[in-house]
Amino acid sequence: MANQTQKSGTPMPTAPAAIQRTGTGASRGTGKKAGSAKKKKGPSLIRRFFMGLARRLFFGGKTLVKCLLLVPIVVFMVAFSYNVDCSGLFQGALAPRRIVDLMLQGYDVTNFEQMDERQVVQLYAQDVAEAPEVIGIGSSRVLQFTSELVGSDSFFNMGVTGADVRDNMTSYYKMITYGKAPKVLLWSVDPWVFYDSENAFDSRADAELYDEFLTNVLGVETDYEEPDKVELWKALAEPAYFQGNVTYYFKNRGQATITDEDGNPIEFNPVEGDPMNQESAIKRSDGSVLYDVNFRNLSVEQVLTKAAEACGTFNSVHMEGFDALSETQCKAFDAFIRYARSQGTTVILVLSPWHPYLYNYLLNETELHQGFFEVENWVREYCAQNGVPLYGSYDPTLIEGLEESDFFDGLHCKGSGIAKFFPGVPTVLQQIQNGDLPDPLAVTPRTTAQVPESETTDEAV
Repeated sequence: MANQTQKSGTPMPTAPAAIQRTGTGASRGTGKKAGSAKKKKGPSLIRRFFMGLARRLFFGGKTLVKCLLLVPIVVFMVAFSYNVDCSGLFQGALAPRRIVDLMLQGYDVTNFEQMDERQVVQLYAQDVAEAPEVIGIGSSRVLQFTSELVGSDSFFNMGVTGADVRDNMTSYYKMITYGKAPKVLLWSVDPWVFYDSENAFDSRADAELYDEFLTNVLGVETDYEEPDKVELWKALAEPAYFQGNVTYYFKNRGQATITDEDGNPIEFNPVEGDPMNQESAIKRSDGSVLYDVNFRNLSVEQVLTKAAEACGTFNSVHMEGFDALSETQCKAFDAFIRYARSQGTTVILVLSPWHPYLYNYLLNETELHQGFFEVENWVREYCAQNGVPLYGSYDPTLIEGLEESDFFDGLHCKGSGIAKFFPGVPTVLQQIQNGDLPDPLAVTPRTTAQVPESETTDEAV
């Protein structure tokens, strides 16, 4: 066999050469000695860090640019929803906003009886561009104070029907919170301001806002807690709320009749025709109220009938059980006036008179109205001690020239009656400057009925 292989001439395969591998990594088949080849070095740790950071910044910048392109859209959605605000989450309910918008444009507004007066007052404080020089506060007994009677074109009457002490103080407080402190505060003080029973409070007043005022301003402890508004503000970014506002906006744009969110007409519109000849009460652009022409023109006999009807229901006007002044309310009264003065506001107090028939009736039931008859003398003493201007009186006999024809009914004095005891804000300010304010203690209101002279003579005998 061996011989045959040799004869054929086919070479025999040789064994493969062994390749040496060393720790220096000699190249295969190069014949170079181990360790003679140079190893390529990668980038340093610092360089790799900055290269990675640069890549992240580059791609992050691209993402940021894309997001920034969306910002104007988001801003527009938020601004649109905030200003249209068809649900009244931020700007207030649609109906009172409609009223305030019209008043700020100088219009008198219809349908006064259906207004939410307290919301109107608060939205006025929010929306008026500049603070009026003079504001009035009080119940419906202040609503006959007009720009003409006050003597100022920059006047707004913030009185509300049935106002209690909370309404009075929070109306002024709202102006302060919006940075719109008036120069003059005209306060028609009602007797129930000094009564701290639940009977003295009106269910329509904003109790939470009052507690906020007491806690944050006067430092009086209450149950007030700062509300969490985070969830409320989240609504601004909701596409659904934006869509609802867009629908509402285009539905009402350019329409003569404005509707609420549910499509119901908002029945508050500019007064058409002569304001003095309206069949229903209207809200004037200065916040005062003009009653309907029939009510304003009642005869003296008809007014007397209304005054007589008020006698039996007098205690229902926030004064049921009012047998003494509340020390707490007297202190709150003083604290409020001091607070207003600290804001640079001059406080003027007014006591609006009651119809002569009603006042005389009360004099014959003094045991049932002790708190009422204590109020005026306390206020007069307070004003004398603190230099607060005071005008008017609950006792109609103390106002020179006042007649029964100067009343609408037993509780409300007409503008003709107001003009007989209030000289106007410019005159009051001049009196303050000259130091010749009327002496609050110069007159004394009647607190008991006069005994007829014949009865006095009989008792002496």
